[in-house]
Amino acid sequence: MSNPWYGITMTPHEIEEFLNEQATGVLSLSKERRAYGIPMSFAYDPERERAVMDFGFAEESKKREFLRSTDEACLTVYEWNGPHDWKSVVMNGSLEPIDEADVDEQLEGWYQRVAKDIDVPGANVELQWYELHADELTGVALFD
Repeated sequence: MSNPWYGITMTPHEIEEFLNEQATGVLSLSKERRAYGIPMSFAYDPERERAVMDFGFAEESKKREFLRSTDEACLTVYEWNGPHDWKSVVMNGSLEPIDEADVDEQLEGWYQRVAKDIDVPGANVELQWYELHADELTGVALFD
């Protein structure tokens, strides 16, 4: 769509560049017709069209509960500088755990580049890697 009021459709290259510049977005999950949106750090892997995330689960995790029932997740990544200067990318697809054996230095490196040693002292959380495969990837931008 190229309606100047709505924004200009981003090219695949622009989407990839934008996702590589960003580090956070809102991940939306669902359960029994209820939505649950959570802020997430991610790293984008353009070769496999996926967003990689390191989930932290507390003992009675609402996140884990919603993950189990979500067939299609949505990650919304945006940059807002004003009503006439913004970009947004939406990635829809399946969210799957990454086997610990598949977590290599490259994956750790991508994530640490954006997450920058996130540590919550005293937190009792279980960490699990996930990947969101982009079945649909769209981007829109508006500039003055």
